[in-house]
Amino acid sequence: MRARLRLILPLAGLLICMLAFTGTALLSAQARPLNRGESTAPAGCGVVSCTTYLPVLARGFPAPWPIEVTQGVQQPDNSVTLIQDRPTFVRLTITSTTPHTGVSAYLRGTRGGAPLPGSPIPAINNPRTLESSADRAVLNDTFNFELPASWLNGTITLYGAAANGTTFDVTGGSSSLTFVNADPLRVTVLPISYVCTSGGSGTTTPQGPYTYLTEYTYHTYPVPSLAMATHAALVFNGGPCTPSGVPDPDFYEWDTMLDLVTTVWVSEGRPDSYYYGLVKVYCGSSCIAGIGWIGYSKAAVGFDGVNAGHDGAGPTHAHEVGHNHGRSHAPGCGALGIDPTFPYVSGGRGYIGNSANPNFGFDVGTQTIYPYSPHYDFMGYCDPAWISDYTYEALRGWNQAHGAGDRPGVKRQRVMLVSGRLGRDGSMAISPVYTLDARVLLPEPGDHTLELLDAAGRIVAAYPFAPAQAVADRWRAGTAFERAGFHMALPYVDGVNAIRVRRGATVLGLRQAGLRKPSLVAGRNALITDGQSVVFDWLGSDSDGETPVYLVRASTDGGASWQTIGVNLTTPSIQLSLADFAGESVLVEVLGSDGLNTTSLMLGPYNAPAHDN
Repeated sequence: MRARLRLILPLAGLLICMLAFTGTALLSAQARPLNRGESTAPAGCGVVSCTTYLPVLARGFPAPWPIEVTQGVQQPDNSVTLIQDRPTFVRLTITSTTPHTGVSAYLRGTRGGAPLPGSPIPAINNPRTLESSADRAVLNDTFNFELPASWLNGTITLYGAAANGTTFDVTGGSSSLTFVNADPLRVTVLPISYVCTSGGSGTTTPQGPYTYLTEYTYHTYPVPSLAMATHAALVFNGGPCTPSGVPDPDFYEWDTMLDLVTTVWVSEGRPDSYYYGLVKVYCGSSCIAGIGWIGYSKAAVGFDGVNAGHDGAGPTHAHEVGHNHGRSHAPGCGALGIDPTFPYVSGGRGYIGNSANPNFGFDVGTQTIYPYSPHYDFMGYCDPAWISDYTYEALRGWNQAHGAGDRPGVKRQRVMLVSGRLGRDGSMAISPVYTLDARVLLPEPGDHTLELLDAAGRIVAAYPFAPAQAVADRWRAGTAFERAGFHMALPYVDGVNAIRVRRGATVLGLRQAGLRKPSLVAGRNALITDGQSVVFDWLGSDSDGETPVYLVRASTDGGASWQTIGVNLTTPSIQLSLADFAGESVLVEVLGSDGLNTTSLMLGPYNAPAHDN
């Protein structure tokens, strides 16, 4: 199978330098009020520029510079961390009551006293005419620099200069910047093949390329780059649709799709990538847009947006993956599960800053500026949205503390995939269990206990756990619902006859094994149905009268690695997209479960024909 990998490389980054001068020989602390009711600047002109009165020549900038540095969001005091190899721009503000024309600005950079490659660099928008004031929210009120990629690591020192060759000539003091290391963000997109089971009919699968999904996330997250891989489509069989056959899942279907995507992530060894199920849905005046675990696993589901531009898909992806990073909601506009420590709240809504913390956002891709008013934090439901420094630093901290997934050399072993969901009445529905080779995933301890029982009812293993929380988010309507559940990959124990979940002495759920394992037999040879897909089928039965359910996975390297393409299927067949496997030899494994016992069947390998996109 082709794991199509897209690497969004770093642009060159963003520094906002606010430099200010007053008088012919003296520097002043003079400042003007900020936009939209902001407080006035502190002494030293650290927020906005002061005015330069020049007879003919200004000797130099203040040293050290009052610099504002941002790679997505920043406060004027530079409290937001700079990420190594992340896009960084410099905005240099120079004002003058004398309208000097044709002024060009330059930055010279050094590291350890040695000049940086390409130094000095010119402002992108040279030359300019100086004006008596500058608006921080207006991009071209400043001299703007894009720092070269070779400058974006370690500690560097910047020096500035601006001149027009006749009436204006200034040179800069020095300012040091330090970039810290961070891991790339890895995202695996799982297109969900949604099969209608009521209303209309048919199967709908979102189509790539999926850059509309991840660009917003990359522009807002504290990461040097974003690597996106596309997983083979995951079959969801099935849910309600509109009469025209457009998927129209309700709360239960969204909940189920999240379980399926999480099972895929666990079954594939918990790779160091955020698995994101992408589904096309009907969205009239409102619809559910996404659902994600809060800091529990790297798994979430989201819609592919509305209209041809996929509006809403990108911010939803950033929001749901933010939940996976442990983030709760910012306040306002109907959000539930509010983060009680969110700092920038006004009128019950969470902004990206306030007058005491005048955060401005900056899109490193489009060079668009987002003032703290009227922009809200994207972890809430209000629009327009960007990222606050509070969320930005929290995402960075989470990545530092929770890196690991499946990496080369990580041990796999025989495990039992066990999952379930907690009902509103406190009961626990335990999903069918599958046995396969994967990385062990033990639960976080809590007040619930999962027990493995033998045929005599004796406890052979017990795992205290806390049910994980997830939030489903609506598009436009601004309402949500919460759910709880669990996913584990437990060391395999032979002879397990039942799985029980209890809280204290109260039994919340029980799943019992049948007397015998299911029987699986290969069906017809793989069939090409429409030139776009291929169907594998098999015969499944259970002598105990149980109806088996199936987990199906595919391999194009002879079983060395697998992609899970179906979970909890109730029909003994699966349709594979040739776009996922065209021109490759595909081996398919079917795992049939009676709820607890698992039987495995290998199909193929099958040489998938080339596919013309």
